[in-house]
Parts: sequence; C-alpha cells; structure tokens
Amino acid sequence: MPSIDQLRCLRAVVEHKSLASAAAKLHKTQPALSHALKQLEATLGVAVFDRSGYRLALTGEGNALYELALQVLNSHDTLVQTAHHYALGNEEQIVLAIEASFPIEKIASALKATQQRFPHTNIVLQQEYLSGAFEQLQHQHAHIAITPLPDDLIKPSLFETVRLNKGRLINVLSSEMAAKHAPLVSIKQLINEYQILVRDSGGMTKGVKLDVQTAQRYWYVNNFSTKLSLIKQGMGWGKLPEYLVQSDLKTGTLVHVKLDDFTSVTEFHYKLAKRKGQVLGPVGNMLWHEISQMIGRSDD
Repeated sequence: MPSIDQLRCLRAVVEHKSLASAAAKLHKTQPALSHALKQLEATLGVAVFDRSGYRLALTGEGNALYELALQVLNSHDTLVQTAHHYALGNEEQIVLAIEASFPIEKIASALKATQQRFPHTNIVLQQEYLSGAFEQLQHQHAHIAITPLPDDLIKPSLFETVRLNKGRLINVLSSEMAAKHAPLVSIKQLINEYQILVRDSGGMTKGVKLDVQTAQRYWYVNNFSTKLSLIKQGMGWGKLPEYLVQSDLKTGTLVHVKLDDFTSVTEFHYKLAKRKGQVLGPVGNMLWHEISQMIGRSDD
C-alpha cells in the first residue's frame, strides 16, 4: 500500500510539472523526491511516469492512478480536519427541532454562516408539528428548538427562550368550495365538508381535536404540503401558514375564510429554546447566537 507521503509526492510533481518545483513545495531534495516516486511505482507494480522525455509525464495507467490518488488524499485530509475539529471540542452533530409552520428562509443565513464556519459538524433540521419540537428538546433528542408553544407551557426554570418573529395560521378553502357555500358565514355550513388537520408530532394534544366543531367530518395528514394540496383540490378546508398560501390567495385558487363563529386567524410567537444547564459546544452556541439575532429583524 503506497504511503500518504508518496501520494503527495505524486500530486506535487503532476501539479507543478517539475521535480525542482515539486521538491521545493514539499521541502524535499530532488533525490529524495525521485526516490519516493520510484518507491511508489515499486509498491504499485506499475510504471506511473514516462521518463523518456525532457519532463516526467504520466503514463496512461499513471493518469488513472493519479485520479484515484487524489480521492485518497482528499479523504485523508478530510479525516485529519474532522479529527482536529472534534479535538477542539466541536460537536459531531447539532439537532435543531423546528416547528414546521416556521418559514425556514428566516434562519437560512444563520444556518449558512454556522455551516461555513464549522463544515465538519452535521446540522440536522428536524421538522415537527405543534408540541413536537419542544418535546424533542424536552426529551433531549434535540439541542435547540423553535417552538410556537405559549409561555405558560415552557418552564422558565428549565428552559431558556428568545422570542423570534410572529406566526399566523389562516383558515382557507378552495374557491370552488367557497362558491358552493356562498354566502359562507358560519362554520356549521362546512360540517359535511372535511376539515383537514395536521397531527401533533408531540403528545401535548393527544386525544384533543383543536378547533373542530362537534360532528365535523375531518381527517389527519402529517405535513402541511399534503394539507395544502388536498385543500387546493377542493377535498377539504383548514388552517395553513399564511406565508405558504399567499400566492394562491393572490391568484384566487384559495380563499381566506372569515366566519362569524370560528377563528379565521391564529397568531403566535415563535420562540428559540434550549435547556438550562446543558452546555452547548462551539457550533451549538454559534447557531443559537445567529438565530437569536433574528429578534432585531423580526416582523412583530
């Protein structure tokens, strides 16, 4: 098996096209460099260089082996850099549990800045619904969470929070369904239409149907994308993040339903949360700080 040093010698000679330049780059003498190349060829059992000309040139086999050598060197460099990254106390992975209604573009710059500074740490975005993001944090399956839960459900003695921007869920249905029930003024008119609900990925609302009238037909889906698609197809109605339906409201594909006896808009504040007493590493601290800066750019 050729050594990493031998492969580096191969790369230097090919890149610099000169034994003298390659030797200077590697801080070696030319005889030492030539010896390393001959050892490489002896180990591989293949002539890597054609020495018949004025300058060394790769043989056909040598060219193929050079491409493989670059892959090995890149993998080796990544291994060394990653090990150094961990040795400095940087985390292998950071899990951010995030409420699915939260517009991800709000924190894109924070994610990008953190990943650019710490490219060897994996940042996992785990989308959850309703109480799910907070429960992931609570059960220590996530390091940081973005949650819409109200203050009274988050114990300040156990969790530190930073208030971010506001969120809005608005009640929508297709234009065809709206026309079918025009004039639509009461939720009772929709009792035989299916109300589409997103299931809580946590357990705080287990057994509780939020904002559902008695005898209402309903079904559950597990994400907003499916819910939006079904509502646009006229298969039901329900609440969706306002930013997600803005274009459909403008084109008239969807209609914002404002009823006399049902809340048409649900507002809440997103909060950035972490457990008190848990020490975040450098990557987690940077991500927390970067997202926290949103407080000055929020749309309150």
